[in-house]
Parts: sequence; C-alpha cells; structure tokens
Amino acid sequence: MNNYSIKNIITYRQLDWNISEDFLYLTDIPEIFEPFTMKPDYFSYGLIKSGSMLIEIDSNKFHIDSRSLLVYRPDQTLKILDLAPGTKGAFVLFTRKFIDYLFESFFSIAPHSFLKSQFGSHIVLSKADHNKMVSLFGKTIDFLDASATKTDRWTYSAKSILLALINETDFVLEKYKPNMYELSHREAELSNQFKKLVGLNYISERNIDFYAGKLNISRNYLHKLIRNQCNQTPVEIINSAVLSESKSLLSYSEHTISEIAEAMGFESIQSFSKYFKRHTAISPSLFRKKILPTQKSTKG
Repeated sequence: MNNYSIKNIITYRQLDWNISEDFLYLTDIPEIFEPFTMKPDYFSYGLIKSGSMLIEIDSNKFHIDSRSLLVYRPDQTLKILDLAPGTKGAFVLFTRKFIDYLFESFFSIAPHSFLKSQFGSHIVLSKADHNKMVSLFGKTIDFLDASATKTDRWTYSAKSILLALINETDFVLEKYKPNMYELSHREAELSNQFKKLVGLNYISERNIDFYAGKLNISRNYLHKLIRNQCNQTPVEIINSAVLSESKSLLSYSEHTISEIAEAMGFESIQSFSKYFKRHTAISPSLFRKKILPTQKSTKG
C-alpha cells in the first residue's frame, strides 16, 4: 500500500488549499472522502463538534462523536466508513517535517507526546476537557484564518501556533495516557544517557556503534529503545542535533558556509551542503538567504 499524502487529500476531496503540502487545517468535515484504505504519511488529530463518523484505524473501528478526540499517525492504516450528514469539527494535518520547528525536533522535547503510536487513536474526553480542546482549536484556527497566508513568513507563524496547540493538547491528555506508557527506570536512564552523549559528541561521532558501545548495549537494542521512547531512531536524533546547530550557525553567526562546514566536522563545503540539503530539501546558502530577512526584521 502506497503512502497517502496531504496533497492526495487536497486533490481527492477537491479542497481549496494551495498554501502548503505539509500542513492543512479543516474547519468543516468534507462530505467527499476516500472510500478506500489509506496509509497516511502525515499526522492528524481533531474533534467532532456535532454529528459523528465511523472510522477504521489499523483494522479497529471507532465511532467518533462530540466527546471524541481522534488521532492517527504516519504508517497507520485509515478508512472512513461512514459520515453523518452535516458533521462539523476541526482537524489539523501535518507532516513530521512541518513540526520539526526551525532548530529543534518536537519529539526531542516531548518524547511521550500523544502523537506517539502507543497512546492510541481514539480518546473519549470528559466534558470539561472537550470544551478546553474546542476552545484551543477555535483560537488556533482563528489565528490561522487571520494570518497573511501569502507572505513568506506565514509558515513560521503556522508552525509556531501548531506547536503551541500540540503542546497544550499534551497537557490536556496527560491524564488519559495508558499505564503501558510508563517507562522503566532502566530504559529512561539509558535514553537520557544517549541524548547526553549525542549532545557532547554529535559533531565528531555520528556512528551508532560509538553510542551503543558507550552505553554497553547492542546497536539493535539502542535502536529499539530510542524508537520506542522517542518516536525517532538514534540516527534521526543525531541528525537533528547536527541540523539544529547548523541552522543556528547559518542564522545567527557571520561565519562563511565553508567555516560552518569545518566547524560541524565535515570534510568539505560540498559534503556539508549535500548533507544539509538531503535532510532539509534546501541548500545552506538558500536557507541563509531565507532566514536573514526574518532576523533583520526581528532586530529592527
């Protein structure tokens, strides 16, 4: 089964949206929906305000109504089975790339987020919590509706407000986390030690075997441990640290790109540029050109 993207959603449901292929928000539930099973390559969550829908996620059927919060994630399977006429709600759809905000991976600061697959896909909220979530979504969507979507800086605003919404949702959903979410002291300690090691060594050491050896565990166990706890692989966490520091230097320092490449431990500016573009889809020089006007306006 091929991955199903936000662009596919926009096209199939005939949505009037050409702002981003990595982010989409819905204030109404489209009556046109896919009759087939999808495998999203994006995250989505939201609420039904009125009406209901029957949905199947990973072969489990859920009845979503006005007390439900629905969450699905990349690589889960999804099929909408039925939608009551006039159903109203609010949903956000976003890729992993979209929420890895500027210099930091979201999952590195919120490793136990509800966006992790262990949390489940259907949460029945209390009336008070549902009202809180309706209010949070309402304020978020009001902000997005009021934003100047045709400016280059809209994406930064959208990312910021989306991360605020996710963060506040995490606080609301804290009490709904299942017992299986609790981590053993040993696993938590190893995860923390790995992150500390990465923070100290990511410039000179990007090989997983180095970190596994330091922790006295196998490479495979390290991969499984970090994947389960952080929803990222060890390589992704190392890359996140490298990219975070690289973006910071490109944004706030006056060093040339060649000097930054050397400072980050790359053999040449070419290898640094290739690495940076592979992970961000943009060259270091173009990133710097795009970010500098933002920095100047902030200083002004």
